[in-house]
Amino acid sequence: MGAGVLSLPAGVAAMGDVPKATISAYTFHLIGRIVQVANSESSGSSSEAKVTSLGQLWDKEIGPSTSWLITLACFLVCYGTCLAYSIVLGDTFRSLAESAGLKASREANVAVISLFGVYPLCTLKSLAALKPVSIIGNIGLLTTALVMTIRALPGGAYSAASSATNYLATLPLTLHPSFGVIGLRKLSSTLVLSSMAATAFLVHMAGPEFYQTLEKRSIKRFGVLSTLGFSSVLALSAYMMCVGFLTFGGSCKGMILNNYSTLDPGATLCRFLMGIALLGSYAFIGNVMKSSFNQLIYKGKEITDEIQKKTTQALVGTITALALVLNDAGFVVSFTGALLGSALIYIIPPLLFLKSTKRRIDNGSLASTSTLKIERFWNRFLIVLGVFLALAGGSMTVVNSFFPHLL
Repeated sequence: MGAGVLSLPAGVAAMGDVPKATISAYTFHLIGRIVQVANSESSGSSSEAKVTSLGQLWDKEIGPSTSWLITLACFLVCYGTCLAYSIVLGDTFRSLAESAGLKASREANVAVISLFGVYPLCTLKSLAALKPVSIIGNIGLLTTALVMTIRALPGGAYSAASSATNYLATLPLTLHPSFGVIGLRKLSSTLVLSSMAATAFLVHMAGPEFYQTLEKRSIKRFGVLSTLGFSSVLALSAYMMCVGFLTFGGSCKGMILNNYSTLDPGATLCRFLMGIALLGSYAFIGNVMKSSFNQLIYKGKEITDEIQKKTTQALVGTITALALVLNDAGFVVSFTGALLGSALIYIIPPLLFLKSTKRRIDNGSLASTSTLKIERFWNRFLIVLGVFLALAGGSMTVVNSFFPHLL
């Protein structure tokens, strides 16, 4: 949730309100329910007979002829995530360099980090050495939440009324706190924030594997996992979104840490922790991205080391090139959330549910109760909602980022 949650305050700056809870937990739990049915219908009990990916689930319920769409969606989600990471890493290490008294452009940092940090990590054959990164990531998020809370307190270091250490003088006017100026920008603002929020809850492509690896696996335990997991992410996301907006208001940048002074030691620590975490996360997500790409391009063929090398060079190279042109992670996060997040959260799980339940109703293994009819209707509504959010959210994200005068 790193880059996603750090972009949310900018979404509030565009909207002026706090979003309601999403329905991601429901569709994530829905995936677990469908996987349980698929498992019970599989012949044998070997691990090979168990569904561990959305692609396998799609093969079983929809058909193998269109499963490439799921692989493509997973690839594009990972590609968009890595692009956002690359942009954030450029901003983060530029600020760290400035804190150390060094001068380096964002573009130079993106290029150097990609060449000497991202690319070597993405060529690792085993990512076992990167496991501690997840711990650093959790520490970084909690530390960032604490620092942002302290900075948001009345009379804090970014308050005009502060009599203690004040960093406002070290910031350009565009980064100074701004309240009561922008306000609510109609429905478009809500769509931008909704798109950003989707990325913080986007783990559905790993739903089948989460269910299969759950200790003492059951739908009830998976439901508890879904509720606690998404509630925790929602709480932390909403909290950081609010404290970031309460500090800077309408001046929130696409990456909230960019608002804080390079002379702020607390913000510098947060940038360092998040920078290390994002480098490791890039490698993890990049591995999934390469796997999805190879499935699309080289399906049925042996993936040699030479193919892996060329794939890594091509993907990291194009992502770096785009990161040199795009300088707003908020745009990448919201656009990815609008198009792909909507598909993986609102459209694909309901489609699988409707197909699975219809098949079982037709063969007599599932009774068509009133409750089931209501849930099937609800899932049809989610599909329509997902299509609307994808088209409207994606369009409004582009307009909000590149043509704000039209709003």
